[in-house]
Amino acid sequence: MEVKSMSSEVERAREHLFEIACFLISSARGCFREPKAYGPLRLLQAFMMVAGLSKYVEGLRDEFIERMRDEISKNLVLVLDERKFEEFVSKLNMEVAREVKKRFRRGLPPS
Repeated sequence: MEVKSMSSEVERAREHLFEIACFLISSARGCFREPKAYGPLRLLQAFMMVAGLSKYVEGLRDEFIERMRDEISKNLVLVLDERKFEEFVSKLNMEVAREVKKRFRRGLPPS
């Protein structure tokens, strides 16, 4: 049963990875015709999808990434106000910069 469970996890991870790949390719096409905020929105959505890989691959769980995913999920509606959305993305960048500094101080490579 353990082997079956593992192959099932691998299959779900592969499906999720395929979804991410399709999402990124279709988003790239959309960037040519959509409004300015479309690209950043799709990148944040892609981040959330990549962060979701931890559900399928043991050992990938990262508290910071999960917090960021949750924060993004709660604030995607800001895309309706371009100024607020840009401020939100800038805030996310600052949080990432702080986390990178913190991890380097502890001697951990950025994950």
